[in-house]
Amino acid sequence: MQDDEPERKLAAILVADVVGFSRMLGEDESGTLAVMELARREVIRPSMELFRGRIFKEMGDGILAEFPSAVLALRAAISIQEKIPGLNTGRAPNKTIAFRIGVHQGEVLVQGEDLMGDGVNVAARLEPLALSGGICVSHRVREDAAGKLHLDFTDMGERMLKNIAHPVRVYQVNMLGQPVPGDSTVSNGPGLNDGIIHHLDMPPVAGLQASVQLGIKPLTIGRLAPPSDLVLPGKEVSRQHCRFEVSADGVTVTDLNSTNGTYVDDHRIEAPTRLAPGARLRIGSHMIEYRREMAEDSESTIVRAPPGREAAPN
Repeated sequence: MQDDEPERKLAAILVADVVGFSRMLGEDESGTLAVMELARREVIRPSMELFRGRIFKEMGDGILAEFPSAVLALRAAISIQEKIPGLNTGRAPNKTIAFRIGVHQGEVLVQGEDLMGDGVNVAARLEPLALSGGICVSHRVREDAAGKLHLDFTDMGERMLKNIAHPVRVYQVNMLGQPVPGDSTVSNGPGLNDGIIHHLDMPPVAGLQASVQLGIKPLTIGRLAPPSDLVLPGKEVSRQHCRFEVSADGVTVTDLNSTNGTYVDDHRIEAPTRLAPGARLRIGSHMIEYRREMAEDSESTIVRAPPGREAAPN
């Protein structure tokens, strides 16, 4: 019976994925593939070699890699995120490349050159939770890094990740020059997005209009709070359905592996998607419109949530 037991080992897994890859391909396929290959050649592969990583799966928009320790995987992730901006010098804003990275350490199943199991799956679920250009890690990685790497982390709390039986405590690595998630002292005003204020407007429910102003803290929409910041009722809405983030480039929406998908202008999104003013989103049976306005023309922030919805001010 022992011969039938699959080979297992402990490994640190790094998952990296390009932000907005589908959009970039649609706008400039050859240019996007060229910059992706440049990123692999000039940044990713050298980081793998330097920190003893091995890429065991490569996709058009990302990689999965294993490392002998969580510290080495985290150092490789930091190296990648610090060097990628150098590839964007001189590029138009809509043609710049950015990664999200998830790192976890756990037991994996070995199948030839491939790895499988929860150790891989957790890292893959952490990646979409990272900020653009950022890194999300599990509690195990955070613990192993303590005293070895001088890093600042933001505790994002326990999260139920899709197809993972137990909750995972998630941490965001606060990269230099990147806003700290949940930092209410940073306003969504000049210096972040040229004084533009971003709103999500929802149709009246029970006679009330919901207008949510987005801020520096990412806003998660889902069926339950916690873990979601804004709750929308309905079985079609997942526990954590999608996340909105404000950056210097505008507002990006990311589907968080929801069952029924997030739709932007009637198209189901498969990757983080930047919103154009007036974009209409569908989450379950709920329709949401994104709008933006200059700060000097806007009124004070108001969050009015219909019964059954909870909004966390940003």
